[in-house]
Amino acid sequence: MNSLFLIAIVFIFIVGIAALVYLIKSLIDMWREYTTTKNETVLLLFILNIVGVFLSGSLLSMIVAIIFYWNRSKKMRNLGIFLLIAGPILIILLIIGSFTLYDAPMMDWEQMEYEMNL
Repeated sequence: MNSLFLIAIVFIFIVGIAALVYLIKSLIDMWREYTTTKNETVLLLFILNIVGVFLSGSLLSMIVAIIFYWNRSKKMRNLGIFLLIAGPILIILLIIGSFTLYDAPMMDWEQMEYEMNL
């Protein structure tokens, strides 16, 4: 059971790093598109993405990045949706795994009294 817990921690670390790289790439792509097209909607998404990192961690920024990539890149859109879904699921599995990792059988009163009298 201990190895499953460690595997879950490794997967959460990998998904977290992938989400961070995804957000940085989306910021770079938004800035590049704004400088070439001067589209104010892209500038608004860029600002929302930066503000979202500080306000809600990566949740709001992931949603803004998915909106940005919706009509631009199907691969990046699907990757963002996958990361947005995989993160909370892995954290829930980690919490459940941490509760089952330390699940020890309770001793009955007779066994406890016997051990205390020794």
